[in-house]
Parts: sequence; structure tokens; C-alpha cells
Amino acid sequence: MKRFINKWWRGRIAKLDLCPLPKALAPLENGRVLIFAPHQDDETIGCGGTLALLRKNGCEVKAVFVTDGGGAGGLPEGTVAIRKKEAAAALAVLGVDDLVFLDEPDGSFRNTLGFEQKIMAILDQFQPDWLFMPSVLDYHRDHVAIGQALYACWRRWQGTARAFFYEIWSPLPATWVVDISSVAELKRSALSRYELPLAHCDYLSASMGLAAYRGLYLSCNGQSGLAEAFVEAENNGIWSGISERMLALRIYFEKLLKR
Repeated sequence: MKRFINKWWRGRIAKLDLCPLPKALAPLENGRVLIFAPHQDDETIGCGGTLALLRKNGCEVKAVFVTDGGGAGGLPEGTVAIRKKEAAAALAVLGVDDLVFLDEPDGSFRNTLGFEQKIMAILDQFQPDWLFMPSVLDYHRDHVAIGQALYACWRRWQGTARAFFYEIWSPLPATWVVDISSVAELKRSALSRYELPLAHCDYLSASMGLAAYRGLYLSCNGQSGLAEAFVEAENNGIWSGISERMLALRIYFEKLLKR
């Protein structure tokens, strides 16, 4: 039996392409783009360059911040107001001024019927062509929970938006990359507006370093530079199963890290 299983796997592996890589995604032009960020800064870390390109292409961009950014405790009074102010400043650099704050609890987000009704209302009112959501493989629990909730809403929604997961604290098995070389300094400048979290963690360097790594994929598409990476979701039964496996993998990661 073991020999049969090994033979089966060898056969499957032999049929794989040698090295399939993410393709270059051309930014949408003159469309409507909706991005959901669990916290103030996630949007710029994950796809700040892409948002800047979309605005340059004439797209209308709405950014929805799910939690209030107040942290899970231990942060000084006034943190929520500071983080909202920093978010507005960062997105202004990217050319985005349509912001929504849902003020869910930071660090303890739980999906509810009321939350999903808010999301469905935003989708219905804005009618996006593209939708960006946080990765369900991310290390932060809020990111996972919010990504799952948003994906469920998008699947039920009657619109036709393409949906993309973006990476924040952990890389994705990307299917697309966007060349952000021409707007890299805008992304760097926008990230620098988040002074409060940057005082605790230099994710500015980390984020730009990840963009440099993702830029390696551009050479395979005849380009070079910096890039942001995404996984495009599909609204079918097959992809639903993949989403569940991604969540199972995230849970497995946590078990390993706690040993």
C-alpha cells in the first residue's frame, strides 16, 4: 500500500510544471476599487503601491478600516484617534480620500450577522470592480477572521467584482504580482505616516524588502523592479475548498509555533 501511494505521488509530481510563477497583473483603469483593512496600516503594507497605481489610472478607491486600531490593550489613551489621523495622512499620499471606519474591536474581532450586513451594504452601494481582502493565511488572528468574513460576503454578493487576497504579516502563494516600481516612493512615504506603530516595529523596511523580493517575479514577465503580490479568489465550489484548506493550514502553523 505504501509503495502504491508513493508511486501515485511521484506520478502527480511528474505532471507539475517545472516552475509556475505569478503573472504580472495590469492595474484596472477607470474602475471602482474597494479595499478592506483590518487595521490602520495594513492597506499600505499589503497594497499601497497598487492603490497608488489604481488612482493614477483614474480609479475610484474606497478604503474600509474594520477595527478601531486601539490595540489589544496597553496602548495610551487617544490611540484610536491618532491611528485614524495617520491613516488619513497615509492614504492622502496614495491619492485616496474615501475612508470608512467600522470601529470593530481591535484584537478581538468576531464575525457577526450585523457585521456581514454592513459589508453587504457597502458592496451594494459601492459596486466595486476590484475588491482587496486580507489574507486568511496571515499570522494575525484579526486578519484571518476578517478575511474569512469578507470572502463569505463576497461569495454571497450578486456583483461581479474580482477579489484578491493581499499579504501583510506572512507571504502568500501568489497568483499575481503588480509592478509598483514607479510608485515605490509613494508607498514608502505613505508607510512613514504611521509613526505610532513604526515606533514599535520597523515594518517599513520589511514591507519594502518584501516588495523587492516579489520584484523577482517581474523578470519572468519581462520586467524588473518592486512588486506587490496577490492571490485571486474564485467564486466557485473548488475555490471554497481551497479557502478552507488555507484556514486549516493557518491553524496548523499556530499549533507548530506554540510547541
